[in-house]
Amino acid sequence: MESCEVGSDWVSRFRRSVRRWYSRHGRQLPWLGQRDPYTVWVREIMLQQTTVTAVVPYLERFLARFPNVETLASATPDEVLREWEGLGYYRRARNLLKAAGVVANEWGGTWRRSAEELEALPGVGRYTAGAIASFAFEQAAPIVEANTARLFARLIALPVLPSSSEGRKRLWSLAERVVPRVRPGEFNQALIDLGATVCGVEARCEVCPVRSCCEAFDRDVVERVPLRVPRSDPTDVFEVMLVMRREREVFVIRHPDGERWGGLWGFPSWERSTPVSCTAGEAVRIQRDVAAWGCDVEFLAWQKPFRHSVTRFRLHLQPIAVQWQSGEWLGTDPGEWVSLDELENRPLAVASRRIARRIESMRGQGDGVM
Repeated sequence: MESCEVGSDWVSRFRRSVRRWYSRHGRQLPWLGQRDPYTVWVREIMLQQTTVTAVVPYLERFLARFPNVETLASATPDEVLREWEGLGYYRRARNLLKAAGVVANEWGGTWRRSAEELEALPGVGRYTAGAIASFAFEQAAPIVEANTARLFARLIALPVLPSSSEGRKRLWSLAERVVPRVRPGEFNQALIDLGATVCGVEARCEVCPVRSCCEAFDRDVVERVPLRVPRSDPTDVFEVMLVMRREREVFVIRHPDGERWGGLWGFPSWERSTPVSCTAGEAVRIQRDVAAWGCDVEFLAWQKPFRHSVTRFRLHLQPIAVQWQSGEWLGTDPGEWVSLDELENRPLAVASRRIARRIESMRGQGDGVM
């Protein structure tokens, strides 16, 4: 490594400092000491691009609903997505179900122990495979995720983007160098905790136990490492959401895989180039749009608009309640009429769940929706 000499003395000193710090300051996470590979796997998939605080209640509910890999493998996609609803990045849940099928049906319910074998599972990348191998099986498998990547980048004053080919190679090389054969799972958790609580985006170098090992600290460039790609402003998107009722039912569609909220159910929506104006003329225009999809409807009411952020988009959503009169849905996304009771059990996109809860709270109050 051009920026930092990482020899055996450095590695020994680094390991001792990390372990000593962890014994005093490690986070008291609810899953500490958990060695069951199924639980570790579900947890690590949930933690991908999601905070610990958000994951804890989801993990508890998910494991209560699907206590082992066989139970999960026998579940339907809708059952899994319903438990995942609100956690985001729903491809993780679909891959979880696929991987459960591999473990239960192809591996006979017996987990592979090496990171290389585990990486063959759908949705399991190098980090997740290393986490399962080290946390569940005490294999000396390296890990690089958001927290450890930031820590490692500063330790060697990484001069390139961590996401670049060279950056990834150098970070994984360091991870392989430092992971010990003795209690590697505990050590990997210590690295994650150190990155999360001390070597954060705003580094707390004054309390860092490994600052004497840190090239970025030595050069006084901590605030400039790791390099970051400038984040662009979110794109504003304006959409109409159609709440179409028929007696005691509402119409929902299945969002296609590969698109926003893929695999989930929700109310039909479509974009407008400008903010939706809640006028009589706009209502007529929407009725014509719906007629083009095969359904004649009667306008009932504009519902309260709201915003929802998804990755780099800021959605401005305007629900409109209409009464179905005749016709069949001819839209490109498949749809169904469902009762309110059934709607509660469907895995809904976050924005659609918000509308569903409004409908439920106003049920029987003559609000123009139900």
